[in-house]
Amino acid sequence: MKNSIRLLASIAAVSVTMALPVAAKAATANATVNAKIVKPLVLTGGGTIAIGTLITPSTATFSNTFTIQPAATQTGTYCQTGFTCSGTPTAAMFNLQGTNNTPLNLTIPLTVTLTNTSWTGGGAAPTLTMTTSNSLAANNASGVYVTQLPNSGFPGTNYYVGGSLTITQATEAGSYSGTFTVTADYQ
Repeated sequence: MKNSIRLLASIAAVSVTMALPVAAKAATANATVNAKIVKPLVLTGGGTIAIGTLITPSTATFSNTFTIQPAATQTGTYCQTGFTCSGTPTAAMFNLQGTNNTPLNLTIPLTVTLTNTSWTGGGAAPTLTMTTSNSLAANNASGVYVTQLPNSGFPGTNYYVGGSLTITQATEAGSYSGTFTVTADYQ
């Protein structure tokens, strides 16, 4: 009987030991917090694409294209054979400030419609179409250019917009003007 009691006591001790809570090991996991702070985009400038005054040739047939380079200064020959030109040709300059190395879209229209603002004839005023060019890259089909600023805030980066305009004997005389909008937006 003593053995039975000892056996029962041993079984009871094992049962009590098994019933005691086992110390749990703590589980851990890490999380990362990310935040990117960007400066607001500030787009200033614009100004004017100045083509100047163009006096057409006296010949019956002519056609020439005048190009304003998308640069701070114009180089090369601007005036075309047979034309007389005056004024200082200049590209429009836009300054963009924001956060460096942050991808953004710069949208520049591919064409600008110029309307004859001095038109006194009947019907709608004549128009000309200027094809734009810019200092970012060769024109693409969409007019949206992906770029990044090489600096943050001031002084920003300057971008230039120029263009080409074709004048023929069919072009009505007068002063032509048109406006366009350049847009910058982070991706």
